[in-house]
Amino acid sequence: MKSFAVIADCHLPDCEDSAQEAALTWALDVCVQRDVEVIAAAGDVTAAGDLRTVARFQKLLKSTSIPIVSTPGNAELRTAQEAERARAKLSEPTSFQGTEWSMLAVDTADGGVWDEEKARLEQRLAEHPGDVVLLTHWPPQELVTEDSAWVESLCTSEKLGLIVAGHKHFDGVSRLGGVPVHLVRGLDPDKAKHGPPAVALFEREPSGAWRRDDIAWPQADPRTWAETNRKEFAALLGVSTMSRTLPYLKEATAAGIPCVELRAKEALTTDQGVLKARVAQWRASGGATLSLHAPNLRWKGGTVAGIEEFAEFAELAMRLGADRVTVHVPRASLGEMTPGGIAWTAFTKVYADSLRPLVSDGLVIGVENLHMNHGEPCDEGRGFGYLPDECLAWIRQLREALPGARVGMHLDLGHARNNPPFSQRWTLGRWYAAVGQEIVGYHLHQVNGNGNHQPMHTPFGPVMSLASLFWGWGSGQLAHAPMFLEIRGEPGRISRQCLLDFLEG
Repeated sequence: MKSFAVIADCHLPDCEDSAQEAALTWALDVCVQRDVEVIAAAGDVTAAGDLRTVARFQKLLKSTSIPIVSTPGNAELRTAQEAERARAKLSEPTSFQGTEWSMLAVDTADGGVWDEEKARLEQRLAEHPGDVVLLTHWPPQELVTEDSAWVESLCTSEKLGLIVAGHKHFDGVSRLGGVPVHLVRGLDPDKAKHGPPAVALFEREPSGAWRRDDIAWPQADPRTWAETNRKEFAALLGVSTMSRTLPYLKEATAAGIPCVELRAKEALTTDQGVLKARVAQWRASGGATLSLHAPNLRWKGGTVAGIEEFAEFAELAMRLGADRVTVHVPRASLGEMTPGGIAWTAFTKVYADSLRPLVSDGLVIGVENLHMNHGEPCDEGRGFGYLPDECLAWIRQLREALPGARVGMHLDLGHARNNPPFSQRWTLGRWYAAVGQEIVGYHLHQVNGNGNHQPMHTPFGPVMSLASLFWGWGSGQLAHAPMFLEIRGEPGRISRQCLLDFLEG
């Protein structure tokens, strides 16, 4: 019998049918199947602490009829007007008494421990017999200095036998005052690092030692797919040539990469005869999908800027025999992009005039989402197209202006993930639930301290995980469409090969 299971860092968004909810439902089924004694909810169970999501989370847990010990995380404090109520709801119950061991939870949602919380825990610890498991959200070593020292003092009392924490989104084991401290990577398929989301099961052995068993979510691991499904995914995984049009196109030809995206700005300044010949060579090598990424159209001085370059891009797409194009949403502020307004109407005419010949030739048009930039205001002055509803509204507008056009969402995962503060609520899983069947293409890249468009040598982290993409792809929530690794600093073929190597196990 497993003694307890840790459910951590679910980051459940405020929507139905998210990858996060699918992972949580699976984990609870595991808990029932393994007949655990208690479920330890280790905080950050919601994406933003809104009470409706807290209630949904608790309803799901209570449906198992398994006792619960719960503590809030810092994510529960993100909705200021509901933070205290969310915190209170996820702070109970705080203890479990088994026949041979017990569990106590401590509230570390703020990154520290209040004096009142210390007094409560010390009293409960005195009342419980030895072999106590301490459940916390923040790892004790990462609490503010005095509170970390306080937890260490508890470890020397011979009361604690184990500490379990989340927050870091990766697995790890350390010791504090001689007591094992276990970190769990948790259940968020957008953030769990170094592997698919997992539920951690702890069993108390006759010796009193704790044995850990991490059960990974199989639906978030493409290595569990049938071979035909892995081959289909690989056949849609391509690269962007970024700023090195001819060299990277030559590499794509040599490697037999089936999907390639050229950037119009760079392609237009390349010798057109050579470019056309290189595209023909790539086609001959098995090239299946050629995409062309459009330059930006901006609202400047009360008019649309960049019209000439945009028209040249459309003409180039026709000359090269492209299969699809990617266009950004208009580069204008949210306030300026009022449906039916001056900017909205002007952009509609420019997009429609330039793209109409492509529609006649049957090209697919993907509308790409943008993201918040450093220092940008979080009001109507920020850019348009940072959230699903804005992108979908523009897609509908283009469909109306271009009857019969195959217009859909070109989802840039990195843009959606690196989009604070919106990314706290609009997780990738929530994006997928909102736009999944509207997708006609994807941009993939990792995000780190250097920004977007970083190499992706592993599918699980360090910042962005593809686990939710894999689940959505396998479950049918996401449309199967060409994916382009949009990488700066090294050829995209390197990241592609890394992902293919992983896919093959």
